[in-house]
Amino acid sequence: MVRITVIVPSKDREEDLARCLSGLAESAHELDPGVGRLVEAIVVDDGSSSPYPDAPPVTVGAPVRVLRNEIAVGASRSRDIAAAQARGEVLAFLDDDAVPRGDWLTVIAESMRDGAVAITGRVLPFDLGLLSRARQARYDLRYANLRPGDPVDFFAGGNSAVMTDDFTGAGGFGSTGSGSDNVLVDKLRERAHEVRFEPSLVIAHRNGKGWGPAITAAWGAGRTAGRTGGRRRILGRIRSSRVGADPMVRMANTALGTVHALGAAFARSAPDTNPVTNGTDHHTQHRTGDAHGLATNPLQHS
Repeated sequence: MVRITVIVPSKDREEDLARCLSGLAESAHELDPGVGRLVEAIVVDDGSSSPYPDAPPVTVGAPVRVLRNEIAVGASRSRDIAAAQARGEVLAFLDDDAVPRGDWLTVIAESMRDGAVAITGRVLPFDLGLLSRARQARYDLRYANLRPGDPVDFFAGGNSAVMTDDFTGAGGFGSTGSGSDNVLVDKLRERAHEVRFEPSLVIAHRNGKGWGPAITAAWGAGRTAGRTGGRRRILGRIRSSRVGADPMVRMANTALGTVHALGAAFARSAPDTNPVTNGTDHHTQHRTGDAHGLATNPLQHS
């Protein structure tokens, strides 16, 4: 039997979080206890303006622990903090604005039982609007030529799972910013492990969050991606971002691709000034409540 800890970082999104946990509860109910068990869910309140209660209003059929960061440190660092306290032999990651499909935990348990070290799956939208459709076009391009079990160069922090010992041995995510989830792929490869694509691992996701967050994420992903290799490389990144069948979707992705490319160009000469990556000591208060990158597209996803 595979024992699973689910980790959900969240900040000022209690409504989203309640929907996420409701989906997790359904998935836990469908999980065959002979195959796997949800031993706990860990919610990391990443410095919300109004602290989350110790006991979330939604039960998931397992203990829910709430950890609180006094200062926001980002999703990747929050996941690392939770992983250090996890009791499961498998770590499963969800975004707070995602809803796992009913068989989500079952897919994870069966994959890990069959010898997988790390898996990541597909994202589908549950919202409408231009930005949601643009983001989904990038997701769909990412999945277009992948088959079940293929090794991939991305690890979607909002829909993925990894063996706890291997995650810890690789040093966790260990970085911040948009697209930083994918750093774990290289760390696992150094340990002779691949992240495998599992198309049946599916979440519904609130893709569109407004232009401000989309632009910030594209810029941050460009900074994370690093050196561009010059003007021609920058232009190539912008051209490759023209993704989508609809002209408006292509325009939106081109705009975000341009921001991403500029972020990458800026990263060539600017040091990382993120206080987390520079080793600033952030105090984290833990509260426990028993509540029973694309190969052909430069934009990264969080």
